[in-house]
Amino acid sequence: MEKKMMIGATEFTFDKGCGEYVGKLQVWGRETDVFLDTEHAEGDDIDKIVTEKINWIERNKEKIMKAFMEENDHYVDVVNEMIACGDFKADGPISADDFVNALFVDNVTIWVKGVDTDFALDLDAKPDYLLGHLAFMEIDNQYHVEFGGLNG
Repeated sequence: MEKKMMIGATEFTFDKGCGEYVGKLQVWGRETDVFLDTEHAEGDDIDKIVTEKINWIERNKEKIMKAFMEENDHYVDVVNEMIACGDFKADGPISADDFVNALFVDNVTIWVKGVDTDFALDLDAKPDYLLGHLAFMEIDNQYHVEFGGLNG
């Protein structure tokens, strides 16, 4: 297995600990950790597939946020209750837009398998409206987005 690979102009290095290639790419305006599982790639054009998936994430922020908020809009009320009780520092109550605008992609994992490639990302928030957790979003090879739970 190669120790390094290039995705566009970005170098990815194989990490024996996790068994994946690791690099950083821009996602939603932030430098983001990207993990590539190429175990089942078998000659696939990895660069093309990874670029396609990252570009899809860039173009579909609204779809990803909608899938997250469909199951998690109650967190706005949770955070507002914490603000009212003094358990969360903020200037005042937050709106759903404030909550969504605080979210960003912490990392992306892509399981490269040709046309069957699927991927996932962890959403984080600043301020920490997810209370120390990451929101795991799963995207299948047909680009269906599903909230997979909270991590951490």
